Amino acid sequence: MNKHSKYILLVFFYLIFGFTKAQNNSSLFQTANKYYQNKQYEEAEKMYLLLLKKENNNANANYNLGNTYYHLKQYANAILYYEKAKKIEPDNKQIQHNIDLTNNKLFSKIEFSKTFFVVKKIKGFAHTKSADTWSIYLLVSLWIGIVLICIHFLKNKQMAFNIGATILLFAMLFAYFTYTTYKSEQLQDFAIIMTNDATLNKMPVGNIGNTDSIQSGTKVQIIDSDKSWLKIKLPNDKIGWISIDKIARI
Repeated sequence: MNKHSKYILLVFFYLIFGFTKAQNNSSLFQTANKYYQNKQYEEAEKMYLLLLKKENNNANANYNLGNTYYHLKQYANAILYYEKAKKIEPDNKQIQHNIDLTNNKLFSKIEFSKTFFVVKKIKGFAHTKSADTWSIYLLVSLWIGIVLICIHFLKNKQMAFNIGATILLFAMLFAYFTYTTYKSEQLQDFAIIMTNDATLNKMPVGNIGNTDSIQSGTKVQIIDSDKSWLKIKLPNDKIGWISIDKIARI
């Protein structure tokens, strides 16, 4: 067998293997969905988890597993897998709706940070779309603004200048939204509190300096680590240390 024949055979086996793997994953997903539709949530959970071991970036499997845990009343697990699905599909409004629905089951009231209210609102609006979507708005508005400014200088059209300048101001706002959402999606590390006995410690040592208990299902930002401890920031901007076995990374 010559070199070219070996190469063709290798590619052939690779394609067959890939096709078989995809078929197996599809079969697992369909089986899990049937269990879910029949309200056999414990069996559906097993199938979705098995699929996600092979294909952890499957947004639909993460989302459906979140739904499964919601019906099992395991709300912290539901939030975890909804957030995993959202990380893959940040523009999916249904995922965000289910996150909000589950949070309403978990929290009697929402604790806001001390950040100025308007800034908090702007950041919240920014996260309604993905960084990719905001970047498209940025590029389109930037080009339209530049073209209108050029028309002003070439044709002395004051209205073109006014509209162009306004659009460029929006482009600056879209640039801010693009940066903040990209930072949230790619640069920051988030996790979900998974146990009911989690406490926020002042230091990464035993139970010394406990300050607050933390509700399971809370989404926190990881900002540092020290052996088996993680330094986290809560939604109300409080910062402290928590044992690594109390959380699950998104």
